[in-house]
Amino acid sequence: MREGNLLVPALFLKHTGVKVDHNEQYGSMVFSYGGTMFALPVGKNYSDDLIGNIRSWIRRPLATYTVEINDEVFVPLVDVVRKFDMDVAYNHEKQQTSITTKIPHAQNRISRGNPEQKLVALTFDDGPDSHYTPQILDILKEKNVRATFFVMGQQVEHYPNIMKRIVEEGHGIANHTWSHPQLPQVMTSQLKEEVTTTQNIMQKTVGRSPDLFRPPFGALTKSDALVLQEMGMRNIMWTVDTLDWSGLSAEEILAIVHRDISPGGIILQHNFQPHAPTARLLDGSVEALQQIIDDLRAKGYQFVTVQTLLAN
Repeated sequence: MREGNLLVPALFLKHTGVKVDHNEQYGSMVFSYGGTMFALPVGKNYSDDLIGNIRSWIRRPLATYTVEINDEVFVPLVDVVRKFDMDVAYNHEKQQTSITTKIPHAQNRISRGNPEQKLVALTFDDGPDSHYTPQILDILKEKNVRATFFVMGQQVEHYPNIMKRIVEEGHGIANHTWSHPQLPQVMTSQLKEEVTTTQNIMQKTVGRSPDLFRPPFGALTKSDALVLQEMGMRNIMWTVDTLDWSGLSAEEILAIVHRDISPGGIILQHNFQPHAPTARLLDGSVEALQQIIDDLRAKGYQFVTVQTLLAN
């Protein structure tokens, strides 16, 4: 609170569907959606609003100051959301402020394929790398299974030959950002850069850049989802989370797969550990892979890429 006004982190507004960026030249936070755009200079108690029909900026007062605390910018909540015609209500009994946004949700989130067909997609996040990815590719080749690899751009840059092997052996590829950030904690422009640079390195390395995307940690805001939709990306989640990144054993991973699998399912595994590259936490995942394939085939499942899964 400041002078009786509720301040929130600027990036919080992404949860309402608003794009949030930082203009370093003017030291301001920039908010936009549709035809509304305005900037809040840090340390000032006014906004600079873009008047679209005349392409001019108009300065308007705020109830209090935009401030920076511990390298994080806080903005007056009510002033900002009302510029986007959102409703704000305060519950005195619960001491809670609620916001009702009129911005629609994106329609690009996909968690499964057709539940009427016994198809399943194996997906591997965070690679390629030189340790786990070749082992996984060897197993998939031996079992004649096609999977989908959600790759990080920086890993493609480091291991282009392994990326080429993924494609040459018939697997699907998809975008998993360049550097694996927590998307709710980054500016809209950084999200776009993470996606675009990864698309570019995939195109440069293997001649393709599909429209499939998966957010790191499965985390993204309403605004992030809308931006991805504008970029033509489909947001691919999962129905089976093996939790292999936590170092589970092969037996524990198999139990999760058997418990959660269903027709049209998407199984989440990993082939690199960006935050613990030497910990070897994925040994259980690689060990379980062959048994996952054998067990699900015995139950009548057919393994396909995510692209094929969605086409059915």
